[in-house]
Amino acid sequence: MTKSILILSELLPEQIEEMKEIASDYQLIFAVEEAKSTEVEIIIGWSEDIPTFIEDKNSTVKWIQYPYSGVNDLPLELFKRKNILLTNGSGIHRYSVAEHAMGLLLSMTRSLATVANNQLNEDWITFDNLYELYGKTAMIVGAGTIGEHLGQIAKGFGMKTIGINRSGRKIKNMDEHYTQDELLKVIRKADILINILPSTDKTHHIFNKELFKEMKNNVIFINVGRGDTVDTEDLLKALNSKKILFAGLDVFEEEPLPKGHRLWNHPRVIVSPHIGGLVESYPKHFYPIIK
Repeated sequence: MTKSILILSELLPEQIEEMKEIASDYQLIFAVEEAKSTEVEIIIGWSEDIPTFIEDKNSTVKWIQYPYSGVNDLPLELFKRKNILLTNGSGIHRYSVAEHAMGLLLSMTRSLATVANNQLNEDWITFDNLYELYGKTAMIVGAGTIGEHLGQIAKGFGMKTIGINRSGRKIKNMDEHYTQDELLKVIRKADILINILPSTDKTHHIFNKELFKEMKNNVIFINVGRGDTVDTEDLLKALNSKKILFAGLDVFEEEPLPKGHRLWNHPRVIVSPHIGGLVESYPKHFYPIIK
């Protein structure tokens, strides 16, 4: 039976042609139904049919290249039992997520969301006090490849940068570095807090009332990481007490954010529908990982 690679993610025609040359011993197929008549060793992408496909006793899958960074919802125990290597798309969102975080930040600091609403009514309304980023301290929690790029952008605005990660290892474009365990002790240094943490047992509700309490007053909070890293009720309390001045949120504990949720109409919150990872050309960023 022919060895094959099952491709379920979008790739550009020239990328597919290159794959045919690189993996000349394999047949490239593009549908799960088509895969049943071949020996699939590699899966590039994902679909809801994959768990059933690899559960089959005759499955020959050895490697799955998942197209996204978060793998918490995947059947990890199944992969372990079947001895399947799993790799993810970590790093491909470094530019889009960083840009989205800055977009949320500028929408609030320059009152751009209010300006857009005023434009609809042809209202020429100016503002007395707009927030200035220059000289502020941005703390980036979960600093890795995305944080490195975000630090570069923040420095372009004249901000000081602090990187927080599990090990406290040095990250490019950060003025200071701390471990995740030190977050509670150093959080008061932040004027702007940008969360890009993944969803893990150790990050669940890491942003809670205890952490919010230790912040300085009038912090701006951006979440482009994962929704369950933040206790939503505690966030709302911090917003209502003005401990948090503004919040720009792209991710939530429950998605889509339910109709009628208090975050939708909060006067100091901007909601975006988990679009931080969307890119202009996904194959352009994803294919280099496969190679």
